[in-house]
Amino acid sequence: MADAITLDAFIVIDAGSGSVKSFLISPRGEILDRSERDWDRDNWRSDEAWSLILDSIRELLKRSEVNLIGISSTSMREEFLLLDDSGKEIVYRLSDDSEKYGYKVLEEHGKQMYDSSGHWPVPNWMAGAILPWLNHSQPVLFGKASSILMISDWVNYRLCGEAATEGSSACETSLFNISDRNWDWSVIDSLTLPRSIFPRVYNNGETIGTVNHETSRISGIPEGTPVVIGGADTQCGLLGMGTFKGEAAAVGGTTTPVQIVLDKPIFDPKRRTWSNNYLFNSQWILESNVGYTGRGIRWLRDEYGEGKKDYDWLNKLAEKIPIGSDGIQAYLGPHLFDSGPPYWTKDKLGNLPMEPTITGNHQFSLAVLARSIFEANSYGVKANLDQLRGISGLEFEYIRFSGGNSRSDLWMQIQADVLGVPVRVPLVHDASAIGTAILAAIGTGYYIDAVEAVNNMVRVGKVFEPRREESMKYQVHYSEWMKTREKLARE
Repeated sequence: MADAITLDAFIVIDAGSGSVKSFLISPRGEILDRSERDWDRDNWRSDEAWSLILDSIRELLKRSEVNLIGISSTSMREEFLLLDDSGKEIVYRLSDDSEKYGYKVLEEHGKQMYDSSGHWPVPNWMAGAILPWLNHSQPVLFGKASSILMISDWVNYRLCGEAATEGSSACETSLFNISDRNWDWSVIDSLTLPRSIFPRVYNNGETIGTVNHETSRISGIPEGTPVVIGGADTQCGLLGMGTFKGEAAAVGGTTTPVQIVLDKPIFDPKRRTWSNNYLFNSQWILESNVGYTGRGIRWLRDEYGEGKKDYDWLNKLAEKIPIGSDGIQAYLGPHLFDSGPPYWTKDKLGNLPMEPTITGNHQFSLAVLARSIFEANSYGVKANLDQLRGISGLEFEYIRFSGGNSRSDLWMQIQADVLGVPVRVPLVHDASAIGTAILAAIGTGYYIDAVEAVNNMVRVGKVFEPRREESMKYQVHYSEWMKTREKLARE
């Protein structure tokens, strides 16, 4: 009997807002295995999170015998940690005072920070607003800080002991110059922040170290396994769909960022959108975020699904409802992105403040409501893609779409009809994990460059073509949805 073949694989760690997922991914872009552990973003602590990450990795390695080539990580954006000299998290609590001080930073430095990083320093959220407050209000505590790391950077630090970052995540601090792909020392100095806490900037897909003895002992990952720096989850998602210059893509989950890839940085003159670094030195991102999308349909499932964890039953209900959802319009999160101040309490980073609202007939079925949510989310994508068109001057013959939302064929067909262009969905919906594995493959030398890696690791699963008659109908419904939205915001 022939000996069993041991497969080559990369470990990818995806630290999301509600859970951590660990993947084993082959050099052909196949997910060989995955393990997930839930966590609470609002009460997140690094020691507990690290235990969950280790637990998920151990489960993978216990189930699967593979030849590990390398390991990399991706994570939710904006979130960061401050570490002391011993590598422990510095814990502090945000408050009304920190928000007030953040607005002071915003007023004095916000435009300069946006014009460099592509991001406003949102109070009580982004590092560019939080670090100056902490330095001002708790100087002794802040003085213990030795490094600031984004979540994926911190995962790599725990794996190999190297404090490092990369542009796609670091730009979310609003303290980063995306044109130079380095920390904005002029802004940092003007805020009297110590330069020493900002880690070295690496290129995405660059090996920064190897798994150390202690991590190997407690995780089961072989000591010496290369650790490759990954990137922000949305940008990794774009790479995992094979997105390059001149293309548009969206990653649909709890929220849906819509991004286009550019060969030069573009900043919105009205400072509404985000400008980001992509995963390659010659490419940048312009982003307009739809806001909460998956959250609306998840709310409907949790409220009326009688414990069901899947969404198939909602899709089957909604597909029976005609275009326009019998006049019902849902406003449960999707918005036209405006990242600038003021920051609305009810519609964070949206340009119109409004309560969640459902308009139309006073009586409607669950099926009608489900379809209206699918349609509203699709309208939100169109509004934000149109905003990117207006700023960049680019047109798009199709859009790539991944993430949990892309698992719904009905949703993707509605999206194609609303946009009037094809929607391309990858074979593997967890595109952020595939994109991170691509970076690991490049960093370990398994593939020469991104083109070779994408050609071997990314495949299109389905293409949803817009239907002429349905698209014409949706033009009318989209216009009505936008007008009602503006009217609700004025009331």
